[in-house]
Amino acid sequence: MKRVFLLSVVFLLLFSALVGCGPKSSGDVAQDLTKQVEKMSGYKSKASLSVQTGKAPQEYEVEVWYKKPNFYRISLTSKQRNITQIILRNNEGVFVLTPHLNKSFRFQSEWPEKHGQVYLYESLAKSIVNDTARKFQGEGEQYTFEVKADYQNRSLTSQKITLNKSLEPVRVDVMDTNMNPMVTVQYSSFDLNPKFDADAFDKERNMQAAILDSVPVLAGATTKKHEDSFGVIEPNYLPKGVTLKGIEKVNDEEGMQIVLKYEGERPFNLIESKSKATTVNLVTGEPVDLGYTVGVVVGDAKKTLRWDYDGVEYMLSSGDLPVEEMAEIAKSMFNQVGK
Repeated sequence: MKRVFLLSVVFLLLFSALVGCGPKSSGDVAQDLTKQVEKMSGYKSKASLSVQTGKAPQEYEVEVWYKKPNFYRISLTSKQRNITQIILRNNEGVFVLTPHLNKSFRFQSEWPEKHGQVYLYESLAKSIVNDTARKFQGEGEQYTFEVKADYQNRSLTSQKITLNKSLEPVRVDVMDTNMNPMVTVQYSSFDLNPKFDADAFDKERNMQAAILDSVPVLAGATTKKHEDSFGVIEPNYLPKGVTLKGIEKVNDEEGMQIVLKYEGERPFNLIESKSKATTVNLVTGEPVDLGYTVGVVVGDAKKTLRWDYDGVEYMLSSGDLPVEEMAEIAKSMFNQVGK
C-alpha cells in the first residue's frame, strides 16, 4: 500500500512538471509581459520603420531610449532624405527638435500617454494586455499577437505584434480597415535595463549633436533645390463640404507667405513660407506623426498644426477641425510640387 502511495505521489509530481513545461497560453504571456514592463528600468531599441504614404513607402531608422518613469528620446532618421528629427521628454517638458533647421518646440504635454506609439515597447505591451479578444500564436521561438491598434491615425485599426521568447519586440505590422499593412517596424536590437549618461536626455546635448550630424545635408544641393522651387502647394485631401475660397501672397518682415483660405462646414487657413530657425517655448500641445515628418499641434479652442518639409514650413489653423482631420490634410501634401 505504501509503495502504491509513493508511486502515485511520484506520478503526480512528474505530471505537474510536464504540465508546467507545456506551451504558454495568451494569458500567461500577457501576464509575463506586464511583469517585465513593471520591473524594467528602461530600454534602448533600434528598428527600421516603413510607412505607406500612397506612392512609395517612406523608410526611417528609429532609435528609442526610455528611462523610467518618463524620460524619452526618439530619433527618426529618413533613409531617403538623411534628415533626423528627435522627440525628447525630460523634466523640462516635451520637445520636438528639427536639427537641420535649428528649430525646436517645447510643450506642456503628457505625451505619449494620450496615444500609443508603434515604436514604443510599453505601447505594444499595453495593446496586448488590454485587448481581451486578442489572437495568439506561440509556435517556435516567437509569440505573435493580433490586437487592436490605438494610434493618432484612426484609419489604423489592427496590428500584428511579434515577440521573441524573452518578450522582446521582433516585428510590428499595423493594418487599416481592409487589412492592408500601412506601418511596419522591424527591430534590429533591443537592450533591456541599459545605463544612460547623465545628460542623455538633455535638450541642448541632443540638439547640438544632431546639428553636427546634419551639416552635410545643410550644405548639400537638395535643400537649395526645394527652396528655389517653392510655390503654392495644395492638399489632395479636403474634409467633406470644404472648398478653396482663395489664395493670397503676403510679404512682411518675415518674408513671403502664401495663404490658402478654405470655406465650408469646417473652414481652415493654410499658411506656407520658407522654413527658418526658431525656438518656441512652453506651448500647450503635442507631437503629431504625419508619416513623412513629425508635426506639432498647439492651441486649445483654435488649433494650429505646424510642420516642415523640404524647406517649406506649413501652418494649418482651424477652430472647427479635429486634429485627426488636420493630420489627414497634412499627409495629403506629401511630395506635392509647388505651382
